[in-house]
Amino acid sequence: MSGFVPGHFDDYPPSLGEEPSHPECPQDPVQTNLIISEVQQVTIYTILATVYFVITLLFRFATDSVPDPPDDTLELALGEEPSHLEQHLQDPGGIHLSGVQQVVITAIRATNVTLGLRRIPAGFHVTVKADGAECQTSNKPVDVDQAVVEWKERIILPREPSSKVRVSVHASFELGPILSHGELLRTFEISVGELLDRSENSHPITFQPKQQEVVSPCASLFMIVEHQLSDENDAAVLCPLTTLTSSDALILRTDAGHGLLARYCRTQNNSDLDQSIIHFERAFDLCPMDHPHHPAALCNLATAKLVSCQANGTYLDLDIPLSLFQDALDLRPTGHPDRPITQFHLAIVLLSRFAIRGLQTDGDLAKELLREVLNVCDANSHIHRAALLAIETSALHPAGRTDANDLGQPAASLLPLSPDQLYNLAEQCRGRDDPRALDEVISLHYDALGYYNATHAYRVVLLGNLGLMLVTRFRRRGNDEDLDRAIALQKEALALCPVGHKDRSSFLNNLATQLSTRFEHRGNDEDLDQGIALHREALALHPVGHPDLSKSLNNLATQLSTRFKHQGNDEDLDHAIALQREALVFCPIGHPDRSSSLHNLAVQLSIRFNHRGDDEDLDRAIALQREALTLHPVGHPDRSKLLSNLATRLFARFNHRGNDEDLDQGIALQREALALCPVGHQDRSSSFNSLGAQLSTRFEHRGNDEDLDQAIALQREALALHPVGHPDRSLSLNNLANDLAARFEHRGKDTDLDQSIVLQREALALRQVGHPYRSMSLHNLAYHLYTRFEHRGNDEDLDQSLALQGEALALRPVGHLDRSKSFNSLAAQLSTRFEHRGNDKDLNQAIALQREALVLCPVGHPDRCMSLYNLATHLSSRFEHRRNEEDLNESREHLHCALTLLTQHDPLRLRVNSSLAEVFLSFYRSSPGPGQDTDSLDAAMHHLKAAANVVSAGLLSRLKASLRWVRRADQHTHGTQLEAYATSMQLLDAYVSTTASVAARHKVVKDLPSTLAVDAASCALRRGDARRAVELLEQGRTVIWTQMTRLRTPLDNLQTRGDHAVALRDKFRTLSFLLDKPPANFTERTPRVNVEAEEVRYRRLVEDWNRAVEEIRKIDGFSRFLLPPLFSDLQDAACDGPIIMLIASELSCDAIIIPHEQPLTNIQLPTNFERLQNLVLALDEARQKERNAKGHQRALVTALMELWDDVVGPVVKHLGEFARPGSRIWWCPTSLFNFLPLHAAGKYYGKHTQFLSQLYISSYTPSLTALIQARRKHDKSPSVPFAAVGQNLPAGASFTLECVEPELELVRSLLPPSPTVSFTKITSVDATKSRALHALRDNTWVHFACHGTQNYEEPFKSAFLMRDQPLSLLDIAQMDLSRHEFAFLSACETAVGDIHTPDEVVHLAAGLQFAGVKSVIGTLWTVDDETVQRLVEAFYANLCGDGKMNSKRAARALSRAVQSLARDKDIPLDQRIVFMHVGI
Repeated sequence: MSGFVPGHFDDYPPSLGEEPSHPECPQDPVQTNLIISEVQQVTIYTILATVYFVITLLFRFATDSVPDPPDDTLELALGEEPSHLEQHLQDPGGIHLSGVQQVVITAIRATNVTLGLRRIPAGFHVTVKADGAECQTSNKPVDVDQAVVEWKERIILPREPSSKVRVSVHASFELGPILSHGELLRTFEISVGELLDRSENSHPITFQPKQQEVVSPCASLFMIVEHQLSDENDAAVLCPLTTLTSSDALILRTDAGHGLLARYCRTQNNSDLDQSIIHFERAFDLCPMDHPHHPAALCNLATAKLVSCQANGTYLDLDIPLSLFQDALDLRPTGHPDRPITQFHLAIVLLSRFAIRGLQTDGDLAKELLREVLNVCDANSHIHRAALLAIETSALHPAGRTDANDLGQPAASLLPLSPDQLYNLAEQCRGRDDPRALDEVISLHYDALGYYNATHAYRVVLLGNLGLMLVTRFRRRGNDEDLDRAIALQKEALALCPVGHKDRSSFLNNLATQLSTRFEHRGNDEDLDQGIALHREALALHPVGHPDLSKSLNNLATQLSTRFKHQGNDEDLDHAIALQREALVFCPIGHPDRSSSLHNLAVQLSIRFNHRGDDEDLDRAIALQREALTLHPVGHPDRSKLLSNLATRLFARFNHRGNDEDLDQGIALQREALALCPVGHQDRSSSFNSLGAQLSTRFEHRGNDEDLDQAIALQREALALHPVGHPDRSLSLNNLANDLAARFEHRGKDTDLDQSIVLQREALALRQVGHPYRSMSLHNLAYHLYTRFEHRGNDEDLDQSLALQGEALALRPVGHLDRSKSFNSLAAQLSTRFEHRGNDKDLNQAIALQREALVLCPVGHPDRCMSLYNLATHLSSRFEHRRNEEDLNESREHLHCALTLLTQHDPLRLRVNSSLAEVFLSFYRSSPGPGQDTDSLDAAMHHLKAAANVVSAGLLSRLKASLRWVRRADQHTHGTQLEAYATSMQLLDAYVSTTASVAARHKVVKDLPSTLAVDAASCALRRGDARRAVELLEQGRTVIWTQMTRLRTPLDNLQTRGDHAVALRDKFRTLSFLLDKPPANFTERTPRVNVEAEEVRYRRLVEDWNRAVEEIRKIDGFSRFLLPPLFSDLQDAACDGPIIMLIASELSCDAIIIPHEQPLTNIQLPTNFERLQNLVLALDEARQKERNAKGHQRALVTALMELWDDVVGPVVKHLGEFARPGSRIWWCPTSLFNFLPLHAAGKYYGKHTQFLSQLYISSYTPSLTALIQARRKHDKSPSVPFAAVGQNLPAGASFTLECVEPELELVRSLLPPSPTVSFTKITSVDATKSRALHALRDNTWVHFACHGTQNYEEPFKSAFLMRDQPLSLLDIAQMDLSRHEFAFLSACETAVGDIHTPDEVVHLAAGLQFAGVKSVIGTLWTVDDETVQRLVEAFYANLCGDGKMNSKRAARALSRAVQSLARDKDIPLDQRIVFMHVGI
């Protein structure tokens, strides 16, 4: 069945050591250590890392480390673009401040100003700019736990509400005097009027994170703004705006330096750092010794120089920043507000130099400076926290003396480098990916080995370290020889450390680790077993009390866990957990390894939970992870990993128990973890992946589009960080493919499905036979191919899907966690093949597999609901095939059980309800007597209605469900028919509104039933409710035009409903303007992520627009704002004459006459849908066959007479009650009636000839609403602006239209002269698309004389052909022509619709009316030049022969012109009836 769900994709591979997506352990569970000689007791690497960590505090001090701002931050600092506010923009022009003398900011509050900052600021301040002046608040410091900073300083603003004010928030790096603005955090422009409005409504300005950031400093800003009458005392209270000093080179240089330094910290682009130093140097040059800003300039330059030393590894240059900081400190004596931060910076430089050179005086002086900082600064300040952390960290690793040359190039000597020198070089290579340097270090180690023989004490150290370097190269390049050679070297080193040797345990550990690496690479059990034996021996050398005991316990436990995964021996897993518990005992509270021990035990318990399903293991793992997280407070470098670990465990528990709180908390933790992994962080890709996976799961659980869009964006980011060759690329490909497939099912976009298959194929290619996740890729690719088969019906997709799924099942033997998923999916595909090919064996096998899947999903299993649903679906299919009632009863029972297991917001409720409806319909059809089991029929309709109302399932799925409801209700003439139709049309409207382009909207409508609205109206008529029929027609037709015109709805009446109403009006206008703008025109080369970002932006705008509409509806008198109109409102369309709606449905063909104030009349026409189809074809064939025929066109006449007998004649019989002869009537045709020339119908032969054109003046309207809108009155200019646009030789034309120029001159001669008409003519080379658009925009009357084309494949590309390029219907539709009066379209096919979507009325004439033109004359088919000339002359003579211009005369003028042509029998009939009038 089409509603069948084969099951979830395989779960995203979980993060952590046991899963490849996210290596989350803070330290490697199996340690490998470089060995150094006894002379070097302290590892310089550790000291440098420690100092670097403290230095990093300068750039990542805030509560959470976050991704850096985008590259345009520098431009913001020098020439600012505004930040993005929440969508609450309002037009200030609607707010009037009568009687206000002063507008004053009395207070400013900012929240979370430190969030994501990378340097320790001295304070924060706000600048306000308006009318060429600037005012700056005081500079306020912020404490660690201070969420809000407030400035209570008064700032006078301009009085005009429309005046623009720019507000900026800055972080400064000195308290006084302030040298420059500092680092720019936020900036935006806002009107005074909106500031007042936000202040009055307590509505803060909330900022979104900057581009490419998850969080950014300053989350919101609230300003209290008042208007006060000024008095003499104000001058003492209010701060007047001061004149800007934008030319101050010192400020500009310093601001530029800060901006570039901030960008360097984000991107690690050395050119930014170099430019930053240049700017700070030039600023320093502008500050001589006696300049008040001299100390600040010294500190800025010193900071940049220090970063340069760290970035380039030029630690010998530390003397430069040290000297600069010392000079600054000398100028900031005791009591100076900036002395503590200067002392701190100087201490950091001294610690750095101490680590390199080992001068104790440096270390002592640094500690003295830091203690002074602690004594002076408040304990809750950021500088106090940083100083305390620096002291504590440096105390852990006192520096040892190291020759500075050890950090540079090897000495130019014939002697080999010492082990200490080689150690330093090796550590540098392990810390950066430099292939040449790595090869050189390995070569130097080999040289040293050649120098030191087997008896030398250095040899064992060199062997061990060379082995580790070879393993490093193997991991980076994958050369097996390196790994084998490393193991051989480690074995030789171990042989040199016999039992009793003090380093034997270290070499045992290293050899075991490398054997484990080779096992992971090749899967040789002997390597794993040997590694475990070596770890056991190492453990035996670490008795109780040994400092490495807990690490040995951990290492052995990790290897046992690996063997459990490989061989499945429960004893290994239990032993691993016991060892990890023991390791934790030896890491009591306060032990530096406690957090990693907590984590590792949590990992093993999680593995056992996955294996045995014991809830206690999972709960205990989460408790351990929570404790580990508490040991990593804000600011700890490993906090992100611990956050992610805990999130992963909570995610696992959600999957097991379905507790929403676990999922939400996991996502929150994962977001925080991502915020701590900025660009360049090694864990950033895994954070993207993990957060994306959890958001995707929440989407599946609740159906929130935002979650899915964000998941896809995150997975694209993760994939971008995993280029070809990256070990985790297959994982990212898999995850992104799954999310794209989910979005296809939710929204139906083919490109998503095709892309998901391409990505899954690439993922499978990377997971060759033997890869642990090959079965997952097989399963997922099979699922996507199966989905595509269901969508497009290509047998090849189904066959390939079955083959892949069978291979996946073979890789999931009994006991495999995902075996039930394979059963489920294979069963789905076999069932589908049965439906497609009718082989009973497939269906029986599908049910057998599904029963096995259900057994593997016992009560409480998260997939039980889906297994129940799928089994029920297969049983229902078998009932339909064999009529075994037991199958149907069992199906119903399983579906009821599945429904009870689903939460209220689970999207799967739609499919379960839909299947239940089909089951109840089967019961109804199987009842003994037809129509007896009404309870089953009612139940079926109840479930169909419930399916259509599952909000979380998404608009597309709900729309399809509602159409099923319509079909079934129609089929059984159920009482819910009209409700089903109304629901379908409401969902269609909502779904179409989410698509940005007109072409996409047309495709949506084209793919759905074209007769939905007319069938709904026909249903209402059969129930005797003609008024409801009219309402349904208006609601369900011209959906695309309705979407466009509602964005241009005037709201002038809100002006008098108070400030809130005015604000809503302005918000509605702003959002409508943004939605009405043409969408971005993406090319095939546009990155997919850009396209998706634009789609998300548009969808969010739609959501904001919908919310604004809902708010407007709460205002008195606006309760039905933009709701489908009621008949009482629609009847106003008939104020100037009756309207005849013609309804062509396969159920019936009807006419409804709508008078202005009388009851409407319903007429059942003596025809049917098939006859109408034949009539449309007959007319077209007759016109083509007899084109330009002189005299009578018999086939055409015959068709027009049939049109009279079957349609127009029956209507005319009733029109006498509502319209006198010679008066006007309007036709509003639907469906096939759109393609019939109703105005030309008549009895052309016989004694009593009769023609509609002799009885009434016919006009057309695409909808009643369009006619009502066309009658809106606007102010008219005293002189009518009239443009005549003609093109005789458009681009690509093979011949010239000779009549164009004479026609335009004829029009000019027939129009009243100036000043009544202001005439403009554009022809020949001047008649380009651009000039034509300008003419159409600037003139309210327009006459086109040119080629016209109707594009039947893409009707919005129908166009007037201009000299350079076509002027398309889409171009016209995007214009606001609401003040335009008249358009004469003297071109071919300007009123021909699209046969695929007839009720959308997509043609040039209708487009002009929907765009706002009140009266339009168009053509139904090709026109002859001679006919046009004569008709134009007769038309304009009748329209304005008396010197008056009135567009309401157009219909009558056309009627008279056509009658004058009728007297000339030489003019073919098809040319006499080709013109028709649309509008008032």
